Amino acid sequence: MTKLAEALGKTTVYTVGDPEPDETNPYGDIHFYDVTADISGIGTSFKRHFGRSAEYSLWEDVDWRIYGSPDVLITSGSTPRAVITPDTTLHVNYCHSPPRWFYDLYHDRKSSLLGQLARPAVRYLRMRDSALDDRVDHYLANSPIISRRLWKYYKRDAEVVYPPVKLNQYENHGDEGFYFHLGRLDVEKGIKAVVDSFEGINKRIVFAGGEGDAGVVDRIQAAENMDYVGFVSEAEKYDLLGRCRAVVFNGRNEDFGIVPIEANASGKPCLARDEGFPGLFIEDGINGYSHNGSPPSIRSAINQLEREGLSGDPESLIGQFSMASFEDQLRATVAEMLGSFQTQFKCQ
Repeated sequence: MTKLAEALGKTTVYTVGDPEPDETNPYGDIHFYDVTADISGIGTSFKRHFGRSAEYSLWEDVDWRIYGSPDVLITSGSTPRAVITPDTTLHVNYCHSPPRWFYDLYHDRKSSLLGQLARPAVRYLRMRDSALDDRVDHYLANSPIISRRLWKYYKRDAEVVYPPVKLNQYENHGDEGFYFHLGRLDVEKGIKAVVDSFEGINKRIVFAGGEGDAGVVDRIQAAENMDYVGFVSEAEKYDLLGRCRAVVFNGRNEDFGIVPIEANASGKPCLARDEGFPGLFIEDGINGYSHNGSPPSIRSAINQLEREGLSGDPESLIGQFSMASFEDQLRATVAEMLGSFQTQFKCQ
């Protein structure tokens, strides 16, 4: 959300509750304003402490006239879509995904004990989520995957505007021969298959990220060709990306997935799972190789890279993810949407 504000030259982001950054002032000149302070009503305090399930109600109770009846209100996330704006305000939502537990991941989670207990609440919230969709005038999506998901579950079209990446932070420091996995060591990142694929082969891999599956960490630490360096700083991340041979990415059906872009920005190929946005972004032999997520397929991608290398430049495809590209496209798209909105309702 802060990048949206920066791109449009705004300094205030309205929130439900205060953000809790891990470091002092990581948001630059952006100021956060907690709208719950201006919401009246007996149940407001209760809602504020009830978690995300109450955010729909909190957002729709915000009176935007207090803040000057904006010409355009840009929301990000699912629950802020509940806002009720003045009829002169254009409401644009930048969507990173419809709530996945309500829709595409529902069948993956419904059978667990928590899933069974939560099923009535999920059904109610799904209806609530769907009912408020008409309050959004236009959608922006962070990838074609999300654009498709918006059409599938809401029957809404969306303009794709890729989120910005600080491309100038990445550098190619050569090839020191090791492969690199960046991300939490959990099932959503397909980590077991990555470990399986490197067991018994003469290739080294370094893992960096939060510790998820303790059993996987034990296997990595027991292997001679695998290293786990834990959670790393931004500087350490850039260094590892810059020195590796290639990045191995096995995330499941990623909405966007920044790691393949980080790999290419560092001049390195990415061996990515052929689903989600990475499956669309990676072009075999140009900026990496694709695989189906299984150990044999990952090994095949490794062997193909070792044998054939790349015929293209990985960095040639990443300009569309720059801050300048994001700012230009966002400004042009919002201006066109606002112009159409205002023209449509002029006196004929």
